[in-house]
Amino acid sequence: MSMRLSYSLRARLLFFLLAAIAVGALVQGAIAYRSTLAQADDIFDSLLQRTALSLGTGDGLLRTGPTHARGAGSPVADDLIIQIWTPDGLRVFNSRSRRPLPDQIVLGFSDARMEGITYRVYSLATPFQVIQVAQDMDVRKDMARALALRTIAPIAAAAPLLMLIIWCVVSWSLRPVKRARAQVAARQPEDLSPVNVQGLPDEIQPLIQELNLLLERMRGAFAQQKQFVGDAAHELRSPLAALRLQLQALQRAGDADSRQLAEQRLAAGIDRATRLVEQLLSMARHESAAAPSPAGPVDLADVLRQALSETLPQANAKSISIEMEGAAQAPLQGHRDALVLLARNLLDNAVKHTPEGKHIRLRLEQTADKTQFVIDDEGPGIAPAERERVFDRFYRAEGNTQHGSGLGLSIARAIAERHGARILLEDAPGGSGLRARVEFPRPR
Repeated sequence: MSMRLSYSLRARLLFFLLAAIAVGALVQGAIAYRSTLAQADDIFDSLLQRTALSLGTGDGLLRTGPTHARGAGSPVADDLIIQIWTPDGLRVFNSRSRRPLPDQIVLGFSDARMEGITYRVYSLATPFQVIQVAQDMDVRKDMARALALRTIAPIAAAAPLLMLIIWCVVSWSLRPVKRARAQVAARQPEDLSPVNVQGLPDEIQPLIQELNLLLERMRGAFAQQKQFVGDAAHELRSPLAALRLQLQALQRAGDADSRQLAEQRLAAGIDRATRLVEQLLSMARHESAAAPSPAGPVDLADVLRQALSETLPQANAKSISIEMEGAAQAPLQGHRDALVLLARNLLDNAVKHTPEGKHIRLRLEQTADKTQFVIDDEGPGIAPAERERVFDRFYRAEGNTQHGSGLGLSIARAIAERHGARILLEDAPGGSGLRARVEFPRPR
């Protein structure tokens, strides 16, 4: 079972913004601590050095003997430890006897660790004495820590106010998204109007615009489907009514001849209804192919030969001869099944309107800029004023006495347009009949 992962954009924004503030405060405190500690080192090292130099300028301490500085009487700050030694190693002064410094004297600055405490020590040697001035390093760290906490304290104190401000800003910024969601949620299934993008942030507008494009495509598809269903219902009404009448005529037939004639008419009606349903299914299939499969290499000559073989039974039934001539091969990019349907519909239309015993010519041509095939029949033709209208669904030309669905040319044009081709209806050579010409542009 797959788990659906989801998250709140508001909660994520709040979390990361507050986390950024907290991390920023910690980084600021760490920088303040390091900076203050470095400055404290410089200041206190200078204090140690100045204290040692000031003690080294006088010789009173050498005559007083071992003593210990007390309280406010100390000439230096209480956190300093001072020891003075004679050149022969006798300690004559110690400011804090409880924390003696190491006996090993390293002139200049050094670090010493005694009883778990780290000291910063400055040693100065004069002709009469050796002076050691030391300070606990924790004093410096405590000072730097106090300054760092004072830097973070205002941010910590203002944290509740910052959280409230961030919450209000994030909520206010997401109000257009919430409004768009409510607008979509309140819609009825048949409402496919565009979603209002006014006031939406730039990051959300592309998503809503794509949604509007999808709604527009769905609106067009539904309108097309509605029109198709209405047209199909209208067109199927007549064949079904005719089938019912023919069935009743068959039931009332009183003799064998009448029954045979009724059966023939019923069979012909069933064939016409079947043909109409096939055409409707073909139209629906090609119109619903919103994302057709990629085109592949197709030999148009082979396509025409297959369409011709599927049309020959109807042509032979009317004693119509079909002649194919022209190029032996015509490669192009397309969908083989759809192109076969295109050619077969045009050939069916030619056979349907060509009188018995006449002739149909099919010719395949190739030029530098296009590939085309031409179908010439010897039928009544189509008036120039109606040559565009015959491509509409269920339209039949004026004076057309042939039974048909009026969908063949509409399907053929839809397939041609998907292949970048066009269908032209012209007068056939000789003054009678119709020429159907299909032109495919050749790739450069």
